[in-house]
Amino acid sequence: MNFKYAVILINFFLLVFSFKVMSDNEGTKKIGSFEKWSVYAKSKSLCYIIAQPEKSEGEYKVRGRVRIVVYRNNLENQNKNAVGIDFGYSFNENSKAFIEIDSKNKFELNTFGQTAWTASKTKKDKKIIKAMIKGDKLIAYGQSRRGTKTKDTYSLNGFAKAFNKINDYCS
Repeated sequence: MNFKYAVILINFFLLVFSFKVMSDNEGTKKIGSFEKWSVYAKSKSLCYIIAQPEKSEGEYKVRGRVRIVVYRNNLENQNKNAVGIDFGYSFNENSKAFIEIDSKNKFELNTFGQTAWTASKTKKDKKIIKAMIKGDKLIAYGQSRRGTKTKDTYSLNGFAKAFNKINDYCS
């Protein structure tokens, strides 16, 4: 395994660990709500905001948890914000998901299991968050392992205030 893939794998496991920490409610406290966005803190080092889609489209029978998460991780002085989306179904290996903000900003996301996220060591998270702060609507497109295409629409109303809250709390 070359160094590039080892770094990607390590960062992926850190992201999965972060999602595991966020899903474990023990020790997590809600520190605010802004429109469609809920703000949580696991500690002064790990904060996150979550929103559920306003609308989900696709010809599926059952889906798991569908949500978008933006987190701030100050562990080990990382000061890193990241974007991840739970799609509620499994992706094919090496597949991609896509998000579109206000029909003008489009981004490709890596997938693993039921989650899509940006690659580490890129500036894509910053670009996505900047577009989300200015935007009104985010649409997430994915395709399940079974070939079912989905389209989830998220409101960005309140996102900027929620994002500011995690940056202030976890600084």
